[in-house]
Amino acid sequence: MRNYLDISGHITLEGSKSILNRVLIIASYLKNSIKIINPASCADIATMADNLCKLGLKIDKYGDAWIVTPPRKLNTKGKLFINDSGTAYRFLTARVAAIYKSKYKINISDQLKRRPIETLTHILNLMNASIQIEDDSLKVRGSHLKGDIIDVSADISSQFISSLLLIAPSYKNDLELFLEGNIVSRSYIDMTIKIMQDFGVIVDFDGSRIFIEAGQEYNDLSEYTIEPDFSSACYFWALGALSRSVISTNTISKTSLQVDYEFLSILEKMGAKIVIGEDNISVSRGELIGISVDMIDMPDQVPTLAVLALFADSKTTIINIEHLKYKESSRIDSLVAELSSIGAKISYNGGMLTINPLSRIPGNETLCSYNDHRFVMAFHILKMIFPQLIVTNASSVDKSYPNFLNDLKSIKN
Repeated sequence: MRNYLDISGHITLEGSKSILNRVLIIASYLKNSIKIINPASCADIATMADNLCKLGLKIDKYGDAWIVTPPRKLNTKGKLFINDSGTAYRFLTARVAAIYKSKYKINISDQLKRRPIETLTHILNLMNASIQIEDDSLKVRGSHLKGDIIDVSADISSQFISSLLLIAPSYKNDLELFLEGNIVSRSYIDMTIKIMQDFGVIVDFDGSRIFIEAGQEYNDLSEYTIEPDFSSACYFWALGALSRSVISTNTISKTSLQVDYEFLSILEKMGAKIVIGEDNISVSRGELIGISVDMIDMPDQVPTLAVLALFADSKTTIINIEHLKYKESSRIDSLVAELSSIGAKISYNGGMLTINPLSRIPGNETLCSYNDHRFVMAFHILKMIFPQLIVTNASSVDKSYPNFLNDLKSIKN
């Protein structure tokens, strides 16, 4: 089925929440204030920032910049509440565990109860923390973490590993992690290491072993600029790939710390026309073809690609996405169910997701988003082509991109 979109526009993106979350954790170790340029305003970042303030940080917000000031000494007691942010859940658990003699209760949302954390808490307990998992909370007693030689499962979430890396200055001894299993989202580990190195902490990573020498400290930086959020850009790049006219987003360079920047390569492989300039990225439609692609490092964009694949000239296959079942929803089963409901021929068998071109125009069907922000944004690509579709829980985009629907409306015919 061919589409007949002819829309254009330019979207100016806020900073990457993935990068900002890591910088905020690092800021809790600094001695002096840091200016963060191009921060984000989504719910995930608000969760991280609000809870770090409970630890004692001061965050002054001035539009396109924040001034983050660490305390002389972090608070050792308190209660934190993690809304639906898996990143804040893992990162803050590790950060609190690294505060000597701390006693914190971390309350979590119903959604986070389904998100795994046992791998991380087990390792932190091995290193002298004391973490108890209860029905809707964690009880964390912090300690001088000893570091160690540890085997860690890497096939569920890269956030376990990033959490352990970011608290590197807290270890009394060297930390040596041996990663077991098929490493998912390795690019996010690479991102963590690169940001740590920007602040002066050296990490040795050879693909299966990570080594951090004890005694390192983060260097104070006067400012740090956050790249535009290319995870958010992917939805507009996908729309560009379906449009006769150009859709563009801002950028600050022709490279990126973010793996979702590589979604451009996938679009180009499918036949989209892409132009990367000094300060913007433009995407427009070509003759889209079906492809085969490994998405182990880009799980967040599987729903985006699946929707785009409905308009290719042949089937698309996606592999290495088993870890999607640990996201906000069990994204594989949910994606198959919802796209099937509008007539798509889509299946997941033998570790492979297969999407065939859509063969009919959907009716007034409802696409359930499962309160998953990634589904809401991907399904709205469909809704731009088929306005009769209804997407549930659109407000869940507040988690990562609160201005998404307004930005979508700004794209004009």
